[in-house]
Amino acid sequence: MAISKEKLIKCIEKIAPPDLSEDWDNTGIQIDMGHAEIKRALIALDVTSAVVDEAVRINADFILAHHPLLFHKVNTIDNGDATGRLVIALIRAGITVYSAHLSFDAVYGGNNDYLASLLGLHRVRRMRVGGGVPEEKAIARTGYLSASKSLAEVCGMVKDRLGINHPIPVAGDPGTPIDKIGLCTGGGGDMINDAVADGCSLFITGDIRHHEAILAVERGICLIDAGHYYTERIFVENFAEKLRVSAGGLLEIIESRAMAPPLSYI
Repeated sequence: MAISKEKLIKCIEKIAPPDLSEDWDNTGIQIDMGHAEIKRALIALDVTSAVVDEAVRINADFILAHHPLLFHKVNTIDNGDATGRLVIALIRAGITVYSAHLSFDAVYGGNNDYLASLLGLHRVRRMRVGGGVPEEKAIARTGYLSASKSLAEVCGMVKDRLGINHPIPVAGDPGTPIDKIGLCTGGGGDMINDAVADGCSLFITGDIRHHEAILAVERGICLIDAGHYYTERIFVENFAEKLRVSAGGLLEIIESRAMAPPLSYI
């Protein structure tokens, strides 16, 4: 059982078209080992040492990650550098790496639509954003709860649906009634004003900074910071299922079990 590398990439890019990405992003091939055929693909959120070890252990010859391993220009591959060590280990193991980043954030059915579905939102659409962003590249979504809930109730639902078992930061009165929700998986703090302009009573994202939280309070919108990792690890189950259909069973697709949040709580 195997699929040609070219056909696999076509399957991936049918699911997450690269033209939905941005110039500053690095969606696409990160490491190309030149294999004509791919037999086993590992799907992961990040390319970490634990994920690379997992790929080697299961004899994967392809890693599909959400976050790019190589985000910025690399002048030197150095074994003393964290990224350099990963690149060297991957090359030694003969593993090709592809990143589907902003392309899968923006596409219909990608990270943000999937999160909206997990939360049971309806009338889901792209959030209206400023800055000249084309509609098809808009990442954030808005949607409505089937019945109004308090901020505290929505927070509990978010934690339950995303498997979060620790306290998470919120902004706003826990009793505030919530009906229309804006969301952006990953770090979407720069979209708070857009969420306000779109009439959202709550914005869910990760990586909220101090001044972004102040902005939300001043603008009168509630916030839930569910964390970058927890809002985006859903990439794995979502993309894996889509790729199984797209690739027609021509390769083995494995969802990473080695992923872990980089931060813990004590």
